[in-house]
Amino acid sequence: MNYCDDCRVYVDGSLRRCPLCGKTLSAAPTENELYPEVAEEKFIDPHTFMTDLFMFLTFIFIGGAILLNLTVDNSSPWFLLVVAPILYTWILVRNTILSDVYTGVKMLFQMLGIMGICLAYDFVFGCTGWSVEYVLPVVLVAGLVYIDLYAYIHKSKWRDNVVYALVFVALGILPLILYVTGVTHTITPMVLCTVASGVTVLGLLRFAVRRFTAEMKKRLHF
Repeated sequence: MNYCDDCRVYVDGSLRRCPLCGKTLSAAPTENELYPEVAEEKFIDPHTFMTDLFMFLTFIFIGGAILLNLTVDNSSPWFLLVVAPILYTWILVRNTILSDVYTGVKMLFQMLGIMGICLAYDFVFGCTGWSVEYVLPVVLVAGLVYIDLYAYIHKSKWRDNVVYALVFVALGILPLILYVTGVTHTITPMVLCTVASGVTVLGLLRFAVRRFTAEMKKRLHF
């Protein structure tokens, strides 16, 4: 048997040319190729590769800062000035920009990240208390206002963020506790944060009442 490479058909061995295309035939292959040959290439996900690379660089920068702080200048924990922004950048990119988790989770991590940076800087520069006195209430107010507006605009997604709203309310009471215990002394940020927590509680109660009313109507066939 002969074989036509162009037509890919087997022809009687007595023929020298293909009866279909007229081209010269070649000897038939000894065995049929059942599957095409696929080159073995290692697949590397660029997203995962970049993540691993930046994580490696993060460890190098943080480790280098801690090592220099301990060996060269250990008069103050200035390595926190390097570590805090790097960790917040990770939170911003991985949890907020590239993540598809609930909005409440993103906002909660943003609040914790910003407060962490401010606490670190306040601690390094003498513990004057500005991070707890002003930044903490302002960040909490911003988070509470954001979650309230988000719940009002996206009413269908309010249920997904109820747990995080409760966490925000619990954190919102923290400035009041600090003021009552004498840790902080500025009243205006504390009042704003307490009012924002109260508004969020009213929103949660309204949502709970609406859910309860709808469930009762469904069960009692009103």
